[in-house]
Formats: sequence, C-alpha cells, structure tokens
Amino acid sequence: MKVVRVWDKAVRFYHWSQVLLLGGLWWTAEQGMMEWHQVLAYSLAAVLLARLVWAFVGSETARFSHFVQKPFQALRNWDQAKKGLGHKGLSAYMVLALMVLMLLQFVSGLMTTDEVFTEGPLYSVVPSGLASLAGWWHHNGFNLLLGFIAIHIAAALLHAVRRDGTLAAMFTGKQQSEMPQPAEKPFWVYLILVVLILTVFVWWQGPLFQQTLL
Repeated sequence: MKVVRVWDKAVRFYHWSQVLLLGGLWWTAEQGMMEWHQVLAYSLAAVLLARLVWAFVGSETARFSHFVQKPFQALRNWDQAKKGLGHKGLSAYMVLALMVLMLLQFVSGLMTTDEVFTEGPLYSVVPSGLASLAGWWHHNGFNLLLGFIAIHIAAALLHAVRRDGTLAAMFTGKQQSEMPQPAEKPFWVYLILVVLILTVFVWWQGPLFQQTLL
C-alpha cells in the first residue's frame, strides 16, 4: 500500500465550491436577494460546465470513462469502490445525478420569473407553457436535489465510520491504495475553463454583474 493522489485539485475545487455556492443560492433565494442569486447561479454553472469538460479532457480519475460503468455492471460491482480509485459502481451514478439536477436547476432558472421583480433572461423568449414548466421544476427540482444531497452526505458519513479514507480524500486528494498513481492534468487548465465560461456569462449578462458586484 502507498499514498496516491486520487482526486486532483480541479475535482476538489469543484466539489467544495459547489457546496458553498449551493448554500449561497439557497440563502439568497430565501432572503429575496435575487440579483445575488443569479450571480451565484452563473458562478455555479461555470464550475459545473468546466467540470463536465474536465470529465472528458481532465485528469484520469476525473474522466467519465474512468468511473462510469454500464448500469448492470455497476449493480454487479456495487462495492467496487473498495478495490479501485475514485468513484466506482453506484457512486458514479450519484455523481451524474447531482450534475444533471444542478444543470436542470440552472437551465430552468433561466426561464423562470418570481412574478415580482426578477425574471430569467430566457423567460420572455420561450413559450409560456415551457416557462411555466421551468418555474415548477425550479422550485420542486431543488427539493429533489436536496434529497440526493442528503443521500450523498449519508454515504460520506458511512465512509467516515468505516475509516476507509474516502471522505478524507475529498480534502487532501490522497488515499492509501495498491493502484499506481493516476495521470493528472494541471489545475490551472481547469481554472482557465471556469474563467472562460464565466466570461461568456458576464458578457451575456453584463448589466446584472455590474449592478450586483460594482
């Protein structure tokens, strides 16, 4: 057994920044701070979309090809995470579910209005039926997302009880394993992706960012 770096800085940055941003999104929505809510939403979308790109071109353990298995294979090997590096088996589908749900929250928010002061930039250009559906999903889909997050946290606590190093690895990136060190890509490449995507959002919604941040 030796210490290997199972999670690169990009994956850990994505993981913990989404925790902070989701908390901020919930708080700003509860407090009616919709300008900040939108800015945080674009920020989360930037790190999420960059993570999706990273899942194809990033470090070895960050790629979908490394940890996503066919459904029946994942069911047969539900405990495979004990034998490999990174997300394996059913845990890979939790990662995908959280990503899809957050992406749906962002897209539906673009087509949603609070019917008071704020509306998404796509609300006035999509059919009213689609906007209504998006509004319904943006409210109820968040509750579904919270349910999946609760399951994810419960699984993380279970790993902590077992002391298998999985939870600690999300902080340090390191874990004891017999596997060789996975190939990594530089963290700055991921950051450039985040900045580029966020720059597009700022260009698209410049007045919002100016009004909120300046």
